Amino acid sequence: MKSRLAIAVTIIAFAVAIYVDIVIATSHIPGYSAAIGFVGCVVIVMVSKWLGTAFIQRPEHHWPRDIPADEQEDLRG
Repeated sequence: MKSRLAIAVTIIAFAVAIYVDIVIATSHIPGYSAAIGFVGCVVIVMVSKWLGTAFIQRPEHHWPRDIPADEQEDLRG
């Protein structure tokens, strides 16, 4: 349900941006700035998700289970 709402809001915002771009006529191609902004946003989100997965997240069993929890914190640095 939430993803449908997010998609609907994105489509409506994109349509409004194209309409405003047509009315104001800031560029030769209607919706160019909206498309560039949307693609840039998607690229930023995808790159940040990749960076988070590659460098920040750790596997579930990253820390050994046989060491007590209070000593594990000492190992973390």
